Amino acid sequence: MNLEGKFRKKESIASRTIAGESFLVPVCGQPADMQKIFVLNNLAAFIWEHLDGEHTVVDLLGAIVEQFAVDREQARLDTVEFIGQLLEQNLLEGVA
Repeated sequence: MNLEGKFRKKESIASRTIAGESFLVPVCGQPADMQKIFVLNNLAAFIWEHLDGEHTVVDLLGAIVEQFAVDREQARLDTVEFIGQLLEQNLLEGVA
């Protein structure tokens, strides 16, 4: 993954926090898509909130290291894995 890349959330996905749990919910599409609800841990919710299409993955890594007090390599591994999963599920799009 290009760490200088930028990604943004697709508009067809809503995020909600209920009783301290963060969820991603498709708001349109095929009926089968409506059955996919994704539960996010704290790191995943933080990443999701920062995927605004304005900042690079490198920018995001700096914010993660600061917020979660983890080393940069662990932040990179976790972020690349999560963004890959979001792309596989068609929840994100790259920004040129």
